[in-house]
Amino acid sequence: MNNVDILEQQVFAARKKLSTQEQLMVNDYVENNAVSPVAAWLLWVFLGQFGAHRFLFKKPYAALMLTLEIIGWVTIFFIIGLGFLSAVWIWWIVDAFSIQSWIKESRLKAAYKGITQITGKSVEELSGINYASFNGASFVNYSNQPQQPAQPINNQPVNNQPSSANVEPQQSSDSSSAQSVNDTDGDFTDFSKPKE
Repeated sequence: MNNVDILEQQVFAARKKLSTQEQLMVNDYVENNAVSPVAAWLLWVFLGQFGAHRFLFKKPYAALMLTLEIIGWVTIFFIIGLGFLSAVWIWWIVDAFSIQSWIKESRLKAAYKGITQITGKSVEELSGINYASFNGASFVNYSNQPQQPAQPINNQPVNNQPSSANVEPQQSSDSSSAQSVNDTDGDFTDFSKPKE
């Protein structure tokens, strides 16, 4: 199990503990802070041979790809340049198969940070899933913050008393029309997929 799978399980488990309003706020955070799929594919198509898509996702070897492309064009008059360019072009095509997983990872990282900022609690605390429970798999902390609780976005103190926005309404005797506020079945159920 890799880091993205662990992150996905943690984010989805934490999401189930959020109110509908908090989930919508996390969705907005993800849409504003994750890498845009359109931008990623445009960079891959037009500037991908120079590693622009790798720079966008902050992936390793982006500078190496750029360097090899430049060396290839500078030395094209000496047959060796074609070798450099061929290697970069193959690498560029192979990267096309990774972009979707990079987009998913970017959205999950944004959801991880968004949940932490909106609720003021860590994703591990909300989900109850700690990386140690995954057979010692290595884990990257995606919050980029020290292990201290984050402040909520509103800079209001977090308390355990329910606010009026989080209180479930009284259910009526008509069970067909009764529905919980936390019943979630919308576009925000999967953070890893961009809105269509």
